[in-house]
Amino acid sequence: MKTEFSADWKIWIKTNVDNGQDKNGLFKVLLDEGYSVDSITTQMDYYPDIPLDQLVNPFTNQSNPPKESTLSVHGAAIDRALFIPNATSLNSDRLQLIVLESFLNTQECEHIVEAIKTQLRPSELSSFEADAGFRTSKTCDLGNLSDPLIKHVDERICRLIGVDESYSETIQGQYYEIGQEFKPHTDYFEANELASNTTNCGQRTYTVMVYLNTVEEGGVTRFPKIDSDVHPQQGMAVIWSSLNPDGSPNDNSLHQAQPVLKGYKAVITKWFRTRSRLSEQPPMFCRQANDFIPNYTKIGFAKTQLAAPLLKKIQAFYGDNLSDQEHETVPGDFIFNSAGGDKKSSTLVNLNDDLRKEIHDALKIMMEDWCGHSLMPTFVYGIRVYHRGAVLRCHQDRLETHIISAIINVDQHVDSDWPLVIDDNYYRRHEVILKPGEIIFYEGGRLSHGRPHPLDGEFFANIFCHFKPTGYVPRTVTQDN
Repeated sequence: MKTEFSADWKIWIKTNVDNGQDKNGLFKVLLDEGYSVDSITTQMDYYPDIPLDQLVNPFTNQSNPPKESTLSVHGAAIDRALFIPNATSLNSDRLQLIVLESFLNTQECEHIVEAIKTQLRPSELSSFEADAGFRTSKTCDLGNLSDPLIKHVDERICRLIGVDESYSETIQGQYYEIGQEFKPHTDYFEANELASNTTNCGQRTYTVMVYLNTVEEGGVTRFPKIDSDVHPQQGMAVIWSSLNPDGSPNDNSLHQAQPVLKGYKAVITKWFRTRSRLSEQPPMFCRQANDFIPNYTKIGFAKTQLAAPLLKKIQAFYGDNLSDQEHETVPGDFIFNSAGGDKKSSTLVNLNDDLRKEIHDALKIMMEDWCGHSLMPTFVYGIRVYHRGAVLRCHQDRLETHIISAIINVDQHVDSDWPLVIDDNYYRRHEVILKPGEIIFYEGGRLSHGRPHPLDGEFFANIFCHFKPTGYVPRTVTQDN
């Protein structure tokens, strides 16, 4: 039995524990490598919570289980499948490869292309290459520009793959003119490059590349070892992992930027590492359970109009029962009054059962048509009345019940519009204005939404109506992340 761990194994253990990998599985890996139970327990400061004969090595069925020869300061297990709404998986058994169309819109792409052009320099390689034509593009260090849109896109890329920002490198832009290319290469650091590139943040893991224009001819991203070509389309994101699940380099991630034959090619590139740049290592994967609710529509929300007869009935009920407003107590602190003190933030006008059912039945038909799924009613709140200075923090709704939702604007007396701030399924932020009688359908469990700007006006009255898709079962972080 082995009792002494090499420096590489110690780093591998610490990195994987810090990244939140299953400790029982890591314990089994070390047992399989011949280490004694006592030495593993001491090194990991952990003893399995299930019998040792029930431990499972998570890498047993992988083509590249961890071996002493592959371990180094870069070694971290990356055995989690990425969950990305609207994306198409091109995964083979050799490479995790994902394509997401329309991650950026036309305006965003055009803005970033112009920014890239302002500060171009010859693209570099991480080590010497005798072939002067190996990489002929130009690069812009986008992260060094003071540009709010680029900063927002950078944040969105991190949210897209659910990895903490401190594990990422500075966002870059690349620009290819006719004839320029990047010959077949991998993004991970080769053995001779590790010492100079991985001391602080470890090996490269995920690459996120976003095409900023549809190339007229050429410029294809080719993955030769899995015989896969990705043709540049404006706004499309391409995501892959450069490592095997055990943290060793995956040479199937070999790819090339083929020469541009007509026009130009502009891309964003962002790399992620196995370790955070912070001294206190936060978890690498930072999604919560709500982030794994599947998306049921492409964008995630839509605005429409309530039928006039039902709106008239709701507004009449509201007017007749204003004197019966109750103080509303909402769990948590996501509704408050920005003026502080004893200023009220919201009150509630309760609906009667008949009107509640009529609202639910009417919206159910409309919302099933919108999302394409059969829905089960869960809740119709009464008429919530926000008061001057009220703030609704941005949040995600209840994981169990508030999956597909609607807000009906019943009445308002505002000095300026009070937008609903909501992220879409591409992590793009929107401000949606609702006038009386207008509705927004939205995927409330998945998407962050709220009214973070204090209400400038006397009141804003709306109804919340919630559903969940038939057969929906909440996922847990441990199941999917």
